[in-house]
Amino acid sequence: MDDLRKREEEEQKIQEIKKNIRNKKHYFIEDGILFRKQQLSLPPVPYVPAGRMRADILKIYHDTLANGAQFGRDKTLRKIQERYYWPTMIAHIRNHINSCLPCAQNKYRRQKLPGKLKPIPPPEGIWKLLSMDFHGSITPTSKQGNRYIISLTDVLSKFVIKKSCLRLFSNNSSEIPYK
Repeated sequence: MDDLRKREEEEQKIQEIKKNIRNKKHYFIEDGILFRKQQLSLPPVPYVPAGRMRADILKIYHDTLANGAQFGRDKTLRKIQERYYWPTMIAHIRNHINSCLPCAQNKYRRQKLPGKLKPIPPPEGIWKLLSMDFHGSITPTSKQGNRYIISLTDVLSKFVIKKSCLRLFSNNSSEIPYK
């Protein structure tokens, strides 16, 4: 606690809070150490000055095996918040965990891995390979009441034919190249 008291005396922001302690309802001083009151029934916690102490706390609560090393962000945050306070605590803990190599290596991926792409061989000539896209429902509708657009693209030349239509059915989309 002597080290904490000494470091608090060196930090300007803590000195400002101590000078205006009567206007700060969440803070109080006990034995020369600045404490912050917590919500609910949690006990007050000491205000940790910037610098080495914050980094040491993060190492102790996240990196040390004795404290159940490599807990995720939420557990680490909760464990530290029960015992300490500093204004940028959440961002500081998030940055520490995001830069933690063992966490990154062992983190469970919640996303499905992307599928393997299969390249399309180049067409032999113009109008030999076509792609068709359907767009809609588009609002507002056209004067004729059309709500969809079918576009037909020649893969080689990138020439596009567009047609608006009232409804999308397989029979009217297959007729587009012939119109």
